[in-house]
Amino acid sequence: MVRLVARVTVRGPGGEESVRAKVDTGADRTTVDKELAAKLKLDPTGSKVMVKAMGGSQLLERPLVKAVVTIKGMTFKLTVGVADRSQMRYRMILGRDILRSGYFLIDPSRKKKV
Repeated sequence: MVRLVARVTVRGPGGEESVRAKVDTGADRTTVDKELAAKLKLDPTGSKVMVKAMGGSQLLERPLVKAVVTIKGMTFKLTVGVADRSQMRYRMILGRDILRSGYFLIDPSRKKKV
């Protein structure tokens, strides 16, 4: 079971870091902050993806990188988007790509911070 905010570990060739990530069931793809991607030296795939901005009125192009993400003891190798999240509360968004990959039940309660 994961809450709306979950503690995850992101790993790349430059090391690993534990961050709080927002679970976003409306996001198709998991996204990491560009500074975190640079710090961990996440490998670019050379591809980009078009995503709808929050509100859905604008399309944005985002580069893709390879990352290893661990959440609740499960580790996933996947391609994630990179975005400037410096003005956001969370450095990472967990999208449906990773939520479908695991056996997660979303707990929307706010009883306990993760």
